[in-house]
Amino acid sequence: MEHRLNWIIFTLALGMFLWSFSAGIVNISLPTISQYLDISTDMVSLIVIIHLITLISFLLVFGRIGDITGYKKIFVMGISIFTIGSYFCGISLDFISLIIFRIIQGIGSAMLLSMVPAIISTVFPPRMRGKVFGYISLTTTLGLSSGYGVGGYVTQYMGWNWIFLMVVPVGIIATIFAVKVLPSQKTRVQNVKFDVIGSLLIGLTILTFIMPFNIEENLGWGFPSIAITFVISLILGITFVIWELKHPEPLLDLSILKNVYITLSLLAGFIATLVLTGTIYLLPFYLELIMGYSSDFAGLIILIPSLVVIFIGPLSGYISDNFGSRIPTIIACITLIMAIILLYRLNQTVGILFIFAALGIRALSEGMFTPANNKTVMSHSPKEKVGSVSSLLNTARYMGLVMGIVVFNEIFVTTISNEITDLIGVPSTGAFQFSAPVGILLNGFQNAFILGIAMSVLILIFSILTKENKDYGEDEDYLVDLDSFKKYKEGLP
Repeated sequence: MEHRLNWIIFTLALGMFLWSFSAGIVNISLPTISQYLDISTDMVSLIVIIHLITLISFLLVFGRIGDITGYKKIFVMGISIFTIGSYFCGISLDFISLIIFRIIQGIGSAMLLSMVPAIISTVFPPRMRGKVFGYISLTTTLGLSSGYGVGGYVTQYMGWNWIFLMVVPVGIIATIFAVKVLPSQKTRVQNVKFDVIGSLLIGLTILTFIMPFNIEENLGWGFPSIAITFVISLILGITFVIWELKHPEPLLDLSILKNVYITLSLLAGFIATLVLTGTIYLLPFYLELIMGYSSDFAGLIILIPSLVVIFIGPLSGYISDNFGSRIPTIIACITLIMAIILLYRLNQTVGILFIFAALGIRALSEGMFTPANNKTVMSHSPKEKVGSVSSLLNTARYMGLVMGIVVFNEIFVTTISNEITDLIGVPSTGAFQFSAPVGILLNGFQNAFILGIAMSVLILIFSILTKENKDYGEDEDYLVDLDSFKKYKEGLP
């Protein structure tokens, strides 16, 4: 049993590593792609944002399908589709085809990511989940960090296409492990009609809400067009809520959100991911535009301090299992505030050690927050809706991922474009950020980080107000029995 337990954790962790590693190598390559194609940061960010919009739009869909058909099937299909999408992204010859295959990757990502918390919650007893979530958080952050490190070198010496091709072998290996190792759980929900209309409504709501942030400058949209799009998004969102309240088998059971602890924890997770993603998204631009580092060296700078998560992720899980998840969550919020304050103070004169300190504290916060927050949300999940709550958790988190890039990028770009308007010889289109003076660039970074500080305080407030349901699932039967759990606690696995 212990042997099987190890392989299940390894398989789930490998799937998460695959996705986060791919995210890291794409993000570190954005400045290079922007310069190579002569496109603005708004346009190049579409490579990330279109993938994440697709992911978010389908998370609830596949969470519900997982409840109906089984979590393993969706997980395996997700890794396969993600890997196929990666291959075709790597052989894309133009920007449009790259965007199309990033959408396919996004569908695979939604299938993969929506199932991980659900599988953990149906395979492992509650007293083990904190540690398992800790390992998942560890591999996720390591994947993202190593993606930055490896992606910098790949982009510098092999070309940006290889950032997609190099994940294909990992995807094939992860698919084989998922087929061989993961158990096929019996589904709790049977003979259910799938909510097709709800799926379309949530996808269109997310699309019309996020896209105007990103394409306003590229398409020359004015305020009226943006306002109309947001009104459409609001109408679609209200229609979705009304439809879900009336549907006998809704895509999203809104009664879940009546639990104030789930709602507060989801909000905390959303905002935390927004801040963490927004800051790390801007870092490569700071390192390359302000400090003048090459993409490979910039990736190494981001990678090294992030390795602190090797110790923090499992530690957060251990504390959550033994003392409750509130303690590591609050510690994470306090360290996040400290990290963003240090990032706000970045300029062209700071040394490597200062940058390492800021990124190290940020990694500490991320490694401490995620497993504890995951466990808090899933502890309040109704037993027959584990897949739906799992996908809702991921929807909140990955919506934070998208909004982090969109919001921080929007503040950064808007600040620069407004301040270079009257400068002679500085272009206002294309990759104009490469021609902007250092002082203006720093203003863009600092304005974004000010927002990050305010949001970090809000996360702390939400985290103080929530708590874990410590009695959840103690009477349930799980794949891992009590004897294995005792051996696991003694450190055998």
